[in-house]
Order: sequence, then structure tokens, then C-alpha cells
Amino acid sequence: MNKKHLLLISVPFIFSACQSLPTHLKDNEAMMIEAKSPNLLQTLADYTWSKQTHENLPPITLNLDAEKKLSISSGCNHLMGVWQFDGKQINTSPLASTLMMCPPHLMAQEQSARQFFNQAHLNVSIDMRHPAQPTLILENMTGQKIKFQGTLKPEAQYKSTGEVIFLEISPTKKACSTSNGSKQCLQVKQIQYNDQGVQTRIDESWQVLPVEIQGYKHDSGLRQVIRVKRFNTKPQTATPEYAYIYDMTVEQEVIPKK
Repeated sequence: MNKKHLLLISVPFIFSACQSLPTHLKDNEAMMIEAKSPNLLQTLADYTWSKQTHENLPPITLNLDAEKKLSISSGCNHLMGVWQFDGKQINTSPLASTLMMCPPHLMAQEQSARQFFNQAHLNVSIDMRHPAQPTLILENMTGQKIKFQGTLKPEAQYKSTGEVIFLEISPTKKACSTSNGSKQCLQVKQIQYNDQGVQTRIDESWQVLPVEIQGYKHDSGLRQVIRVKRFNTKPQTATPEYAYIYDMTVEQEVIPKK
């Protein structure tokens, strides 16, 4: 019997470390950015920040967006709030969260993240000596410091918000092209939904996707529908080329073994 699971918890975008710098940070400006720098707010919003506390635990991931929304993922629930900058510190609101029960080690990591960020006043600086992976240093009022590694967001790299699309992923891959039959690519169908979440259109046939979906892990035992962001990497050309960034899985179906 086929089993379908609707997955409603969003996951942070995962993006490769080999990225170009935002335009406001040139190579010769790679240095320690203190709180007084005018580049600070933009840099905070341009990167996703993560902290690996233990090799057997998922990282703590921090997102500070330009609309002053704050979100934190630690492997269990997602923490959400708002943040402000007063010229010296990042100040955060009380944090709300999803309400899942998780293994004790994940709950403990979540609680540590909540204690550090909930209604916090954090001194901040950013080490840009390695611009592809800058270091964010946050210090609370008790002197506790946490260092986060930055990964440039696709919105900053491609200088656009990207287009949200939904793709059905076939369990089986197909040769990417006749000239390179050894490389296997995903087969996808694009799905469209209306504002009420009702499916209004789906491609009739499978299309070979010639590029990888960054952050997506394929499972040949599942048929999945995923949400991605699609970025035009060459907006000035007549033939656009796209980068696809995995956001979340919205539906999956177990394929019976033959």
C-alpha cells in the first residue's frame, strides 16, 4: 500500500560555500566589521549563519532577514521572532516556536539556542577575512560568545528574490543528454497551485532537469513534490539559465518495491 506524508515544517535553504561576495563587500574590504560599520546590517541579512556544536548534531542555523524577521533552526522546532539593531547591539523579541517533540539531545540544543536568543541584547562583529565563509561573533550580556559561519544566500548572489515553484520528482533518474549518457539527472514535472492551495496544472510529461537542485537529496524509493526557488543566473541573456534551491518537501509517496 502506498503511503503519503504531507510535510509542513519548512527547512532552511542550504547553499554551497563557493559564492561571490555581495557588491557592498569587495575583496580588498575583507576585514573585521564592527557594529558601527554601515555594512553590518546588509551583511547580516545577506548570509545564513550556522554553528556546528557537535559532530552528531545538526547545526544551529540563524537567519536575520532584511525585514527584521529572525528564525532559528536547531534540529527540532523552529524558533521565530523579530530583531532590531540600535547601533551597538542586536536586540531580539520573545521567541515563538513550533511544538514538536524530539529526542532529548535535540531538545537540549534547542533550549540552549532559545536561552541565548530569547529577548537578547547581543554585541556583534563579523570577521570577513575569509569572505566566502565569514564568521559572525555574538556576545550576550553575561559574556558568552558564539561564533557562526556564514553562507551567502542565493538572493544576495543573484540579486533577486527568485521564483517559487513546485516540482514533482520522479523516483528514477534519466541520462542528462545523449552526448553524456553516463551522467544521470532528475526527471521533474512542474505543478501549479492557486491561492487556496488547490492544484490547477501539472506538466503532462517528465522533463530532464539538466542542473542539480541545491540542498535536495534524491531518494529512489519516494515520489516527492518539493518547493524550490528558481533564480535566473543570466538575466541579461535571451536564453536564461537557472539555479534551483531546495526549500521544503510538501508531499511524498513511498513507492512499493517490485
